[in-house]
Amino acid sequence: MKRILSFFAAVGLLAACNQAPTAQISATVENAKDSSVVLQKLNYNRLLAVDTIKTDAQGRFNYKVKLTGNDPYFYYLYLGGSPVASMILRPSDKVSITVPATGAFTITGSEESTLFQEVNTRFAEATAEMAALTAKVNEETPAAEINALNQRLGKLYVDYKREAIKHVVTHPKSITSAVVLFQKFTDELPVFGQETDAILFKNTLDSLTLVYPKSEYVLALRDAVDARQRGLEFSTRFGDVDVVSFPDLELPDVKGERQKLSDQKGKVLILSFWSVGQTEYKMFNVDLKELYDAYHDKGLEIYQVSLDIDKPSWAATVRSQGLPWINVNDGLGVQSPSVVAYNVVKIPTMFVFDRAGDIVGSDVFDKEALESLIRKNL
Repeated sequence: MKRILSFFAAVGLLAACNQAPTAQISATVENAKDSSVVLQKLNYNRLLAVDTIKTDAQGRFNYKVKLTGNDPYFYYLYLGGSPVASMILRPSDKVSITVPATGAFTITGSEESTLFQEVNTRFAEATAEMAALTAKVNEETPAAEINALNQRLGKLYVDYKREAIKHVVTHPKSITSAVVLFQKFTDELPVFGQETDAILFKNTLDSLTLVYPKSEYVLALRDAVDARQRGLEFSTRFGDVDVVSFPDLELPDVKGERQKLSDQKGKVLILSFWSVGQTEYKMFNVDLKELYDAYHDKGLEIYQVSLDIDKPSWAATVRSQGLPWINVNDGLGVQSPSVVAYNVVKIPTMFVFDRAGDIVGSDVFDKEALESLIRKNL
């Protein structure tokens, strides 16, 4: 009887092993004909060799990867000590990879892997462009040219960060969003290095925790979030300021004087993000001005944040339109801390706060609807 039980126990164990989650890799590596390719896995923050795979005369191989649980994992193909392809594997993925003799590899069969390649490619392009611009500066470079290069570098950084934010917001449950958050142009220049970026880290962590609560990558993200949250709380909660129920902002106005959003607590407040290049929003400013004139004395205030890098153009528009409310601009564009603080992913964006500081409306661009909301909360 014991032998029978032992037999069925062994069969059960074998069946369990056979049911372990796997992913299939079919690859062609043109420079590895009748050769060896090393498959490596990223464990937390270090690469571990999984296996050395022999290719055929055409550089092809098929390989079944045994996965740990249902979480995604990062894998890399190495040839001669250098990475030639990368992927993110989940159970049942069947990826097909082609690594040409020159140029970038292609991959199909895994949505996460495709996103991973897109993220890596775009970051590599931005990094190369930044390095090329930086290399143009030397001791003999004229000051005017250095200023022009700095402006181009700043725009490149801002444009890339805008793309990175869009990726994270668009793919909240993709592990590639965590990858984007940790990107660095240099050790001194991370893409997300500001204290207020902690909010974007936290939002991403919350989304990923829903789908991969035990993933080691998500746990690493949690450590980063905890550290950033402590820094953000220290700077915003323990300073000599009143605690408000919304993220505070302190930005310079047209005269260069710093205006704090929290100073408007107790009023019905419209917080808007815009750009002077938006003709439609310039027209909406006309509606806002009528509402401001009608209700300002009754407790309405507007705090309008421009995301224009060209501050003189912004200031000229504010003056030409005669905008009487609080107009601010720090010249950082989408790199402004205000963008992350309020998770702004498009402009125009608007929030309406009641006297208690709670958000009671967002993106209300219809004049009548906005007026009704204002009157209701005055």
